[in-house]
Amino acid sequence: MLRTIIVDDEPNARQVIRNILELYCNQVEIVGEAANVKQGLALIKDQKPDLVLLDIRMPDGTGFDLLNKARGLNFRFIIITAFEQFAIQAIKRSALDYIMKPINANELIEAIEKAVITEYRPEAESVKLDNYFYNLQREAHEHRIVLNTLNSIHAVKIKDIIRCMADKNYTDVFLLNGKYLTLSKTLKEFEEILTEHGFFRTHQSHLINIRFIESYEKG
Repeated sequence: MLRTIIVDDEPNARQVIRNILELYCNQVEIVGEAANVKQGLALIKDQKPDLVLLDIRMPDGTGFDLLNKARGLNFRFIIITAFEQFAIQAIKRSALDYIMKPINANELIEAIEKAVITEYRPEAESVKLDNYFYNLQREAHEHRIVLNTLNSIHAVKIKDIIRCMADKNYTDVFLLNGKYLTLSKTLKEFEEILTEHGFFRTHQSHLINIRFIESYEKG
């Protein structure tokens, strides 16, 4: 049996995960649930789980913060999140799998089966996660981002974004076609999404697509 902990700040998400595990994954024993990083860390130290099902964004930090604080503790983990931009970081942290919300029951069941296999065969590779990373790299040039302005919704190719400029709690997104869109998101939010796609923060107020940088003067 895999002693398993669920760490997610959304009660509904925890309920969905718990229902799937109880119905379809008889190899799993749920030994605890946590709603934030602090609770999750305490639970891991107390219960010493084999597996942690881990959300990324939580009120007091991220799933990666929890992993940093839990170094030295022996457990495997699966990332379950609504944000695909953390996939590369998950790979670097040796996640068993990376599941997108809304949660697909079959994907979670397959991930649990992988966890069972790697529990007894530690050398087994995270094939699905590797494939996910490969697909991100292969299709990056066509990857789109949905931008919601006050009056409209735009599906924009990331490669067509030249730069983003902060304006207090708003951000102006400048496009290859000469137009720009103003969105009620901070530049920090765009940085989290776009850094993995070749964007570089040159200034407190500017995030630049490196494909359009010809030179950069420091100072």
